[in-house]
Amino acid sequence: MDTEKVYTTSLRLYKNRPVHHQAYRYLKEYNKDIFKTKDDFIAEAIVYFAKYLQQEEDVQQMKLLNTLLENQKEQFCKIVKDAVSQAQKEAFANKNVLAETFQGELADSGQIAGNSEKEEACMEKDLRFAEFYGAFEE
Repeated sequence: MDTEKVYTTSLRLYKNRPVHHQAYRYLKEYNKDIFKTKDDFIAEAIVYFAKYLQQEEDVQQMKLLNTLLENQKEQFCKIVKDAVSQAQKEAFANKNVLAETFQGELADSGQIAGNSEKEEACMEKDLRFAEFYGAFEE
């Protein structure tokens, strides 16, 4: 056999260790229909177990992240509520400036009334949105 194509390792299983005894039994009785050799069986078992351990670690990290986010929920809600309030104030200030600037031109066509109704409806939606996030603080 060409040594450049083969990895070599040894495996010792001690009779006085229950897990080793059980592993030895599994090696003796592995399913030869699925795995052609013990080498294939061991390699598949190692890869499978390593993936399982990685999944367990990922689950633990996700639980830790969820706990952290749950603890920070109030701060996030406050930040979102403040941002929405600030955006509303800026939109309201911009609306007043635009209305004053174009009041003369738009008054003749009757567009101010239509636009102000739309803006009031949008402001109402924004206020409900802010109240929705404010409910999380309670």
